[in-house]
Amino acid sequence: MTQDWVESSKCDRRLFRDMLGSFMTGVTVVATRAADGSVRAFTANSFTSVSLDPPLVLVCLAKSSGSLDVFTQAEGFSVSVLGAGQRDVSNGFAARDPAVKAAALARLADGPVPYVENCLATMLCDRERVIDAGDHVILLGAVRQFQAAGGQPLGYFRGAYVGFGLAVGELEQLGAPLVVGGLLERDGKVVLCRRPGASDWELPSRPLASGERHGVVLRDLFARLGIAAEASLLYSLFQEDGERRTTMIFSVEADAEIAPKTLADGTRVESFGVEARPWEMIEGEMKRGMVQRFFREREAGCFGIYYDTAEGGRVAALDGKPRPWADWHPDFPVKPTATRIA
Repeated sequence: MTQDWVESSKCDRRLFRDMLGSFMTGVTVVATRAADGSVRAFTANSFTSVSLDPPLVLVCLAKSSGSLDVFTQAEGFSVSVLGAGQRDVSNGFAARDPAVKAAALARLADGPVPYVENCLATMLCDRERVIDAGDHVILLGAVRQFQAAGGQPLGYFRGAYVGFGLAVGELEQLGAPLVVGGLLERDGKVVLCRRPGASDWELPSRPLASGERHGVVLRDLFARLGIAAEASLLYSLFQEDGERRTTMIFSVEADAEIAPKTLADGTRVESFGVEARPWEMIEGEMKRGMVQRFFREREAGCFGIYYDTAEGGRVAALDGKPRPWADWHPDFPVKPTATRIA
């Protein structure tokens, strides 16, 4: 498909930034210690290796940053490369809330140059040079020491985190406008999974690529969890604040008992009842509200389908269990010729 050229000198800055977001990057935390002993850090995906001999790397820092003077005057800084289970670490250092950021800073390893522990790689750098670059400065660092560990990376693509484990399929699906997930309840408990090193649990989900059918995707997704399950009906349709993609959560049914387990990639799978308040374990206001609603509806014996509206969302009550298409219209053939709404 041919795309129109855009004059970068005339376009909106957000449009230019969105274009740059097409380049998938890793996620790092850059940290240093100020002259008064206080710790400063920020999340950055603008990290690049520069030279092997001598070992040089660079990161970019906005001139609007409140830590600009500290980083440009500090003798050294660290660069910590985050793993797939460290989204909460990244969010902590990117937060505008002073309390959230202070809590993240308190978790850094203490030392002359602070850094994030238990990440994929850490580099301790001496400040080589500070280079003026438009509305940013480039911090060029000479790597003095480094350490590396195994694990999967945390990625960033078009304004969203990218994982390479359970909840994300092939790379071509990353631009998908829809995410499909499953809410599986068995014996009064819902199934959640947690990535290695992560603090939050999540509902099994992944992007829905063009041409894929949600039922097949959900069946395969739960099969990777070691659970034989089938999608039942749409339970919730929403878009989290700050996310571009719409999420469709289906209720999922399984016949066999679901035991806690840890997968080969370190993902933990467990079931939680209402007493564990599982809605408090997951990230996302809409997802938390959905799980809490599920337990309320289960207790009342009346379920509904939630969908976003401009007024804040609505729930359509359901009466009875879902039936096959042919049973819903008994006079129709099993393979109806009329267009149906899936």
